Amino acid sequence: MNEERLAVEIRDAFDQDYEPNRGLEDRVVAAIPWEAPRRRTISRPRLVGTFAALLAVVVIVILIAPTVLTRLNPTLPGVGGGAEAPAYSLAALTPDSLFIVQRNLSRPGNLLLQSKDAGRTWAVRLRFDTEYDGMEMFGRDGYLWAIDLGGKNCGALDPACHPEPPTGDLSLYRTANGGATWTQLKSPTAPAGGAYFLDAEHGWVSSGPLVGPGGKDFLYTTSDAGRSWSFAGPLPESEPMGWVYGVGNYHVTFSDPTRGWYLGNGVLFTTTDGGHSWQPVGLQEAVTGWTRTYLQPVFRGQEGILPVAYRDPAGADNATANQVYLFVTHDGGATWGTPRSAPVGFAPVGDILSITILDSQHIWLTSQSLTGGDNVQTGPAVARSVDGGISWTVTHEAWRILLMTFKDATHGFALDVSGPTNVNGILATSDAGTTWQRVNVPVFG
Repeated sequence: MNEERLAVEIRDAFDQDYEPNRGLEDRVVAAIPWEAPRRRTISRPRLVGTFAALLAVVVIVILIAPTVLTRLNPTLPGVGGGAEAPAYSLAALTPDSLFIVQRNLSRPGNLLLQSKDAGRTWAVRLRFDTEYDGMEMFGRDGYLWAIDLGGKNCGALDPACHPEPPTGDLSLYRTANGGATWTQLKSPTAPAGGAYFLDAEHGWVSSGPLVGPGGKDFLYTTSDAGRSWSFAGPLPESEPMGWVYGVGNYHVTFSDPTRGWYLGNGVLFTTTDGGHSWQPVGLQEAVTGWTRTYLQPVFRGQEGILPVAYRDPAGADNATANQVYLFVTHDGGATWGTPRSAPVGFAPVGDILSITILDSQHIWLTSQSLTGGDNVQTGPAVARSVDGGISWTVTHEAWRILLMTFKDATHGFALDVSGPTNVNGILATSDAGTTWQRVNVPVFG
């Protein structure tokens, strides 16, 4: 197994909305004595340098050939015989389009793909060379961002090699025409930990050291669609090397331009002044005496859900939570209701936990374990609620689903992994997640 495949498998295991063993991925990758150091290509969210000048005929091939070929719905091989299959990220879903990112493992360059017919045909919309970190669409407006996590690793027995840390440079792109074309924007010059956009005008970038023990994190904000950025202030202390890069792993989230949340060192903080100051959140304990782990709250307008995972300290010695509770808000997080337990048959949960909400009533949870020793449910599970988490329907699926997103109450898409090498792909459902079918995505060069 080569370095790129191992790195992406590690990333896929950490690439969704859950609370992992903090910093495990960075420690694993950093400890491997690569014999032939190369630039790492790990997923993450959530962008690029300038395009090189191309001959006119090459431009025509790049712009036209993928569109023509996708009409024939082929599965194209990678460069050279036996090239590894690309990995995918589920990027965004709008009323008329599905966006995914094709992450190439054997060569530099990631591609943003758009489908306007539920995955039957695809077109290439953007190419970028750094690690995909996230994407948000607000009608015709939208953003995509990526972070330079390259650097240079050195083998333990190579004294001539001088390791170089990743720069953390943020590349930020914006579209104003539904994703058809993208323009690169100015971004903060400090190393980026992640980004979050509330709407087409308001966004935030968290900044801090990418390597090393701890360090201070800071927050930058824009209110003019990324044309300019201002310093909001310092963030509360975070756990050393605690950030995990991947879709949905936001460092900060906001329900309006003033009220937001930040996951600190085992503490959930909130701000009411746009990120200039932060205070710990006080919530009712759902289970006393158990270890509590917060996940980032998820919002659709003023409706939001805050998942909190609880683990019995006297239980099995692993990182798996025993029960998940959901706190619901109808006022943007100003107040939170009584915690509601995740469904019976869905606990204990596994390593991978993600939550998707369409509105205050329609909620989906997916859970599975990628750790062989974890004492969890016998197989991957998908739970859904149509009454705000009061009652649930649980489906045990053959698909190992990592993340879901829904366009309406019945139609949605998911990211999954399959096989012994954890090859991932895209799934579709038309019955609210009860059953799923594979979406055929051509491999674009």
